Amino acid sequence: MTPAARGWPSLLSPPGEALLADPLGGGVTRFSERALAEAERSHFYLIEGGTRDLLVDGGWGLATSLHGLQGRLKPISAVATHSHFDHIGLLHLVTERLGHKAEAHVFDQPGALATQALPWLDGRPVLTDGAVIDVRTFRQHPCPLTGHVDDGDVIDMGGRTLEVLHTPGHSPGSICLLDRTHGLLFSADTLHDGDILDALPGSDRAALRRSHARIAALDFERVIPGHGAVLDREMALDCISRHWRKVAA
Repeated sequence: MTPAARGWPSLLSPPGEALLADPLGGGVTRFSERALAEAERSHFYLIEGGTRDLLVDGGWGLATSLHGLQGRLKPISAVATHSHFDHIGLLHLVTERLGHKAEAHVFDQPGALATQALPWLDGRPVLTDGAVIDVRTFRQHPCPLTGHVDDGDVIDMGGRTLEVLHTPGHSPGSICLLDRTHGLLFSADTLHDGDILDALPGSDRAALRRSHARIAALDFERVIPGHGAVLDREMALDCISRHWRKVAA
């Protein structure tokens, strides 16, 4: 028997129940949402800085607060790698929200079509029990950007900096974040071990090819993606090659 569709409000719970936390070392913790089937989970990250911490993306938004995400009492800012529904859900809980201006209008009014929640969620079994979400009940909070970041900008967290790379393709405002000191590239949906989507509304395959070429020329040790496992450099470059072989097939 197919499980009944679940209403969005019934899925919301405190962070201790909603979230899975996985410390990656180097002051980085990965979070995902327990209620979602593993293939549907998107990762978001808390990066510890000296004077402030940074939340990179915000998942689907199934947690009702950010309580307990931080181990220390420091200011927390957020940066959005792009505006798709599975990355912005918790951003409204953070006062300072950064992102690329190309998608600013979506953060202002994150409707299901603008965030790509539809048609993705329509009839798709995304929950751990195989249930679907009743799309009529799906809501995400507005999370207007309080500041814009663009290519070459540096986010200073006090003793730790992240360089912003504008990497359009998956979406027009997609960004990656490069931590040169620790050899980390936070790649979101631009690069991961899975289907890299470049045919969505707003996607640009030619731009993605250029973004991938740029990433391949960077000096990094690990890719910290929006989906799937952490990748070493060789694995990341293989994912890029595999994607373009698939496109050409």
